Amino acid sequence: MQGAAALLGPAEVRALAMQLGLRPTKQRGQNFVIDPNTVRRIVRTADLDSSDVVLEVGPGLGSLTLGLLPEVAAVVAVEIDGLLAGRLAATVAERAPVACSRTIATRPSSGGPGSEACSVTQPSLPGTVTTLPPP
Repeated sequence: MQGAAALLGPAEVRALAMQLGLRPTKQRGQNFVIDPNTVRRIVRTADLDSSDVVLEVGPGLGSLTLGLLPEVAAVVAVEIDGLLAGRLAATVAERAPVACSRTIATRPSSGGPGSEACSVTQPSLPGTVTTLPPP
């Protein structure tokens, strides 16, 4: 473990959502993890080690991202919602400042039909699928 991050609880998630003027949308299937114990359980169940690089799709406000960072080498977070993608780096900087350099937050291109949904070209992700098929 590389130093615990300050996880988001219900009050912090509500405050961040309010600050951003954000309401989860069904269209994007948005649900935000508000229980730090749930985050800890997910991370523990994933059986990760310090050399792992995690691709997190849809990090939202960063609840799971913060739980992953102390356990792994890096987190590559891909968020389609521009508002959330823009806030993720600040959340990590505020709650896990020592892990900022190990977080890559990105937003996939919003190309038209037939374009790639997402392309991850991080060289430190050996043996993973790097291009998702079009939706």
